[in-house]
Amino acid sequence: MNIKEKLLFIKENGYQAPSDTFQFVLEMINEIGSLDAQLRDDLIYTTLSHWIPGQSLTANELEQLIPIILDNNHLLFKLGETNTDSVFTRSFSMLVIPLLLMRHRESPFLSRENIHEIKEKVFDCVRGERDYRGYDEEKGWAHAIAHAADALDDLAQCSELDKDDLITILDLVYEKMTITDRIYSDGEDERMVTAIISILNRKILSHTYVEQWIQSFGDAKMSSEFLPAFKQKKNTKNFLKSLYFRVKFYKVDADLCPTIEQTLYKIEKVYYS
Repeated sequence: MNIKEKLLFIKENGYQAPSDTFQFVLEMINEIGSLDAQLRDDLIYTTLSHWIPGQSLTANELEQLIPIILDNNHLLFKLGETNTDSVFTRSFSMLVIPLLLMRHRESPFLSRENIHEIKEKVFDCVRGERDYRGYDEEKGWAHAIAHAADALDDLAQCSELDKDDLITILDLVYEKMTITDRIYSDGEDERMVTAIISILNRKILSHTYVEQWIQSFGDAKMSSEFLPAFKQKKNTKNFLKSLYFRVKFYKVDADLCPTIEQTLYKIEKVYYS
């Protein structure tokens, strides 16, 4: 059987792990950027989402997996390319990181050094990612920004990350939510807001700092060209609206709502005057 046939069999049998689980996981990681959407998403990622948090791999095996996931053939594969197939490898390698951190929270196995290595590589990948596609009609989900948001969310929950790290995450979210290349249409804003809620829940950053960060969206330098500026403004407003209702719903620092409102007014006075 080829890898897809094996994974279909595993899925049909309730994701029971085979005796050679780790070797098979390495095969799966080798195919993580497959252009076959079913293999990449429904089979490889979904199987990993059962096995990594579900104790099918030992802590030692997971430690061996980390440098592979983070290397230039996976998380950082051809970073900076746009509209090429390399995004699938980066994006789905990124999705493995929340699984590792989830397992670590349930049963700690990562050293402080491991966490910070993961953090730095994720930060580098988010900074350098330029492929903003969501769903590709031919090849399925690319979703690099949404998957990056998931990783940032899990990192934000790690006690090993300090104030400066959380500030870096805020900066990265700002950078990716004010892009001019594309109007996000596949839930990227909501996924990024989840990371912000995790930061707020840490209660490390001052209320004043978070307010100033929100206000900075109203001062974003807009493109001089109409269409890029339109996209940028649309992304910024959508993100702030998502943040507003999530903060209000969870009552996490709900007194930030007036600041979000005022920032929205500043960005689009024509609708709020």
